[in-house]
Amino acid sequence: MEIDTEKTIDEHIENSTVLKEASRVPDFKYTRSPQERRLIWKQDLLIVSLLAGCFFFAYLDRTQIGNARIMGLEAGLGISSSQYFNVLMMFYVGYMVFELPAALILRYLPPPVVFGFSVVLFGVISCSVAAVHSYGVLMFLRVFLGLFEAVVQTGNLYLAHWYYPNEVGTRSAFFYLPAPIAGAVGGLIAYGVQRNLENSHGIPAWRWLFIIEGAPTIFWGLLVVALLPNFPETVAKKRHWLFRRHNEREMILQRCKTARNEPGSKAKSVQVWLAIKDPKSWLQALVVGAVCLNVAAFGTFLPTFIQLFGFSALTTQVYTIIPYAFGVVTLPIGNILADRYDKKGVPTLICLGVCLIGYILLLSSTNKVVLIAGCCFVSAGAYPAVILSSAWVLISNAGYTKRATAWAIAQIFIQCYSIISTQVYTDPPRFFKGHGTLLGLNALGVVAVMITMWIFDRENKRRDIVAADFAARGEINPDSNRSYEDLCDKHPDFRYTL
Repeated sequence: MEIDTEKTIDEHIENSTVLKEASRVPDFKYTRSPQERRLIWKQDLLIVSLLAGCFFFAYLDRTQIGNARIMGLEAGLGISSSQYFNVLMMFYVGYMVFELPAALILRYLPPPVVFGFSVVLFGVISCSVAAVHSYGVLMFLRVFLGLFEAVVQTGNLYLAHWYYPNEVGTRSAFFYLPAPIAGAVGGLIAYGVQRNLENSHGIPAWRWLFIIEGAPTIFWGLLVVALLPNFPETVAKKRHWLFRRHNEREMILQRCKTARNEPGSKAKSVQVWLAIKDPKSWLQALVVGAVCLNVAAFGTFLPTFIQLFGFSALTTQVYTIIPYAFGVVTLPIGNILADRYDKKGVPTLICLGVCLIGYILLLSSTNKVVLIAGCCFVSAGAYPAVILSSAWVLISNAGYTKRATAWAIAQIFIQCYSIISTQVYTDPPRFFKGHGTLLGLNALGVVAVMITMWIFDRENKRRDIVAADFAARGEINPDSNRSYEDLCDKHPDFRYTL
């Protein structure tokens, strides 16, 4: 069908009296009924809370090695600084290797089993680090810690089946909110352990840290196995203890379908290739990689930064709380506002700009207050941007395998960038190479956001013209009757969020 490109969208709409009826673009901004609001509240209470707990323990177990370093891990194991950086790197290797398999496994095994047992296993690994006495074993355990924590990251794919595109950002924010909280709590725990358990029963404090933070992780994993619901289509068929009413389960299934999901869909190899050759997969991966790099680098090196600002080991553990507190505040606020106005690109740009200010402060000053402020700027921009950019990837792709592959590509960028961070923060005390590298990658992220927004805006307008042309003739695009699993985000009713 040829489209008269001379006509504007407004002209097509003006000449059509049936556009509203002909268009099938889902409207996610409608006012929710009391029954639907009650259902969403129950989902939030159970699903988001359980996944948030998973991420809390994942982040706690991932970053505790930074606190353990301040407490004497290197001296205790007799490893050098370069070996310590290699240990950090191995976590991201395991994470990167298992990201796509984890996303695909999620469609073949029940989510409670996948998420719950992965949490149990990385809790066991965390406790096992307390018994390590060699560099090689520590490297081995960090690889498997990354492998099992990669499973938790696929929680966003699971959430996309339970929530609409303009709801998933806020839920992802509360899913990820425990990351800065875990950073702050981890500092407090490390402070208490170092002060009260040093050489208790002949065990160094840094070993106690891994035991104390690993043990409750195992308990939480078992809780997830017992309580987390399956995918919506399974819950609709089989009653879940929280979703017992028939009309409630019907609503769950209908919301899943409306959110551009195909219930029961399995992995499709053709969609893997569609994601790989889609330019937006790589552009968005540059954005997600940059913002997550900020979190990865600061999650691991923040205690080292603050100690080298000129503070004692104990004071350092407490002062790490300050930057994380900024992230705790900005993460939910930024994403709630983004969902309210149904925007992702502009808020991500703002957050990247805040991060850039932080790195400029860290590179240009030696004043303790300014340096702490620089860390706060990075934290305030990075944490909300992680969710904004990640949710943007999810809602910009339809078709489970295509969405999972685009997500995996972004995760590969994150882990590659994170590996870079373990090798560039090697020139204390100013870390010019590290801060400069992250400054440059964040600037590249700004460019990628702007290009992505331009592509999305152009494609949305093109699809509006096609819809208006069909409507002007009183017809419906025949491709509208095809599923999102068939056409993915090329579906004529799909619109990109800017």
